[in-house]
Amino acid sequence: MNAFSRRGACPALSAPMQTGDGLLVRLNPVAGGLAPKSLTGLCESALRHGNGIMEVTARGSLQIRGLTAESARLLAAEVDALGIAVRTGVPVETGPLAGIDPQEIADPRPLAERIRAAIEEAGLTARLGPKVSVVIDGGGQLAMDALTADVRLKAVRAGAAIQWRVSIAGDARSAKPLATVDGDAARDIAVAALRMVAEKGREAHTRDLTKRQLASLAGWHSFAPPSVLPDISPSRGE
Repeated sequence: MNAFSRRGACPALSAPMQTGDGLLVRLNPVAGGLAPKSLTGLCESALRHGNGIMEVTARGSLQIRGLTAESARLLAAEVDALGIAVRTGVPVETGPLAGIDPQEIADPRPLAERIRAAIEEAGLTARLGPKVSVVIDGGGQLAMDALTADVRLKAVRAGAAIQWRVSIAGDARSAKPLATVDGDAARDIAVAALRMVAEKGREAHTRDLTKRQLASLAGWHSFAPPSVLPDISPSRGE
């Protein structure tokens, strides 16, 4: 178990955060949901090791409160024993109905997995702050417009094709639009933006990118191959 995370960091299962009612942990199941038996077991574990309070966050994660250093370790062991795999690394969020919403323009989960893999391959997880995040909205009934994120991707129809509108730094209303592109280009732009953020340090977000960097992100997909994208950075790209 890692040292307690500071307030403002993401209180993941392996890094509980101190709050007024004890330690808080947050978990996001890899499967995107929990079977009834697993949920029952998790609730019993939360009651046994915490104060019994479980909350669902705005991003669909589960929070368990009232833990101690020892009980947090026991909880983590029981989550593992229940076979609940939880996400780690940079949060790449999809909606709670992703893949099962009949009104969805596109299932965002495959693109989310590709972005997660690209982030890991680029070695960005350890270089980005705990609050850096990506939101991918498939355009279904439950919009993710109210969630703020460093990078936002939303499925849109372009004639018979499906594309992704890429914007950064904000919610659906305040984020700055960059481009509307296919899935491959959307992934590359997202990872390039995160690499630029990583170059600025763990306290940085996409709101800290310069106008020149934003312009390069907006136009890069039209004149450079994806393999070059990871090399964009404040020290090299400018």
